[in-house]
Amino acid sequence: MLNLDTAHDSLEGLSVGDALDAQFFVPGRSVSDLHAGRPPQPPWQWTDDTEMACSVYAEVLGRGRIDRDALAVAFADRCEPYRGYGPGTVVVLHEIRDGRAWADAAGAVFGGRGSWGNGAAMRVAPLGAYFAGNPDRAAAQAALSAEVTHRHPEAIVGAMAIAVAASHAAAVRGKDCAPGELLGGATPYRRTPIACDLAVRNGSGRRAE
Repeated sequence: MLNLDTAHDSLEGLSVGDALDAQFFVPGRSVSDLHAGRPPQPPWQWTDDTEMACSVYAEVLGRGRIDRDALAVAFADRCEPYRGYGPGTVVVLHEIRDGRAWADAAGAVFGGRGSWGNGAAMRVAPLGAYFAGNPDRAAAQAALSAEVTHRHPEAIVGAMAIAVAASHAAAVRGKDCAPGELLGGATPYRRTPIACDLAVRNGSGRRAE
């Protein structure tokens, strides 16, 4: 099932959560205020999480799939470092903007291991929601979206897991579903052939768990 409505709703939820969370990096703000019904005063600024998720959403909106070359260009063109991008990602995106191939740029950071941060996972939920009820497709497309900036298998499989959970969540929308059920749906992907193949191709020799 392909569903732009669930993908849009996922992006909307991601952006609100991202912008709210970002307010608590401001000195003097406390989560206890939120619990007391005193949210931070607007406007709330979003971060790179939302900025990059918008590019992922635009890809599935326009193509129904991930084109890594196009996604790399979109990420690079929309990169605004003040949004809180990690330093490694800023380097990768600036190099892509300067004409370097995304695979070379992403593969060169962190001593040639590639990034294994959470950047690929943080932006992928709308993609998973788009492929509602089709976790295999969600996982495969999530891997493609991750590779543009994160070449380490840990980061790629992390994005796959989030996309699979989002795919399950979108499929059971409106029904009672415990968080553990959603997380359990991602468990089979810990030792999938693609996860192991990623580890071998990366040269780590480790299963991507």
